[in-house]
Amino acid sequence: MKAQFPKTIGVTTILLLAFCWIVAGGDQPRPKAPDSKKTATIAFYNLENLFDVVDDPAINDEEFLPQGVNGWTQERYKRKLANMSKVIEQLGGEEGPDVLGMCEVENRAVLEDLIATPLLKKKGYGIVHADSPDQRGIDVAFIYKTKRFTPLYQQSYPVLFPENKDIQTRDILLVKGILDKKIDVTFIVNHWPSRRDGQDASAYKRERAASTLRMVVDSIFKLDPYANLVMMGDFNDEPADLSLGKTLKASRDSVQAMSTLLYNCMAPLKAEGRGTLKFKGGWNLFDQMIVSSVMLTKNSLLHYVKGSANIYNPEWMRETSEGDWKDAPKRTFIGKRYVEDGYSDHFPVYLKLEY
Repeated sequence: MKAQFPKTIGVTTILLLAFCWIVAGGDQPRPKAPDSKKTATIAFYNLENLFDVVDDPAINDEEFLPQGVNGWTQERYKRKLANMSKVIEQLGGEEGPDVLGMCEVENRAVLEDLIATPLLKKKGYGIVHADSPDQRGIDVAFIYKTKRFTPLYQQSYPVLFPENKDIQTRDILLVKGILDKKIDVTFIVNHWPSRRDGQDASAYKRERAASTLRMVVDSIFKLDPYANLVMMGDFNDEPADLSLGKTLKASRDSVQAMSTLLYNCMAPLKAEGRGTLKFKGGWNLFDQMIVSSVMLTKNSLLHYVKGSANIYNPEWMRETSEGDWKDAPKRTFIGKRYVEDGYSDHFPVYLKLEY
């Protein structure tokens, strides 16, 4: 019998969102188009266990402590920060991303350490972060170039399982703000439940996350049918899976997206057989970027640049071994073996917006 998913966002939450949306400028008239076009790079990256070396008794961080099974020392932590900053500095272009959603970060402190690295400090990133109830203590987060984006409002939305309160996963993080002091845009960062218990057995968890996100999206569209929305994340599902295709209604076709109101920019890459991580020798495309379909139209001030969605996977980030792992992301640990020049088990993704 198929599980029935209860609503995870109540009327009070929706009303609060409506109030904050208006306060944050949701009812303001559209700005006039500037004379020349500008481009912004928007990206997402699963950092694969960016933990510090400090024991936090509130979470299960024992593996990533000096005395833990991973031997997570201060030296290894600093190397991880340096490796992550090397990727981010070049992600999506020479200037790096203007906005970057992230997941698998332990806390705000690791984000502060990350943006303080020599490669990123000069870029002037700000942070949006909120703790999630995930038992491992990993959160989603958001950094942005302060000269390009001004956050006005943030909200976390829990993915709830009232029938089993032992299930705790990452919150969905919404950040509404102004791009270049001209264009209003909302970013929503996700890290949906994993397939650890098997794809089919765990599918209901991702469908619950999808229904939560869709409720947030529908609430926004009721307030502003022309809202510029960019959803990003490690969804742990493919573009055609039930959670993304049917529950969230993120269309893989730009024409059909006009009726569902959402377009999955990564779908063409999946059709080409590309992916952001490897499993048993095959590619999965779990890391995706989804935009509101209004951003595909000529009448919108803010546009998704068609075909700009891509996977950042230069040769130096890829495994050189033959077999199942050839060209896979070069990760920090292979099993329990530490890789000094490893990055993450996921490649980051990005797209371009233009106005």
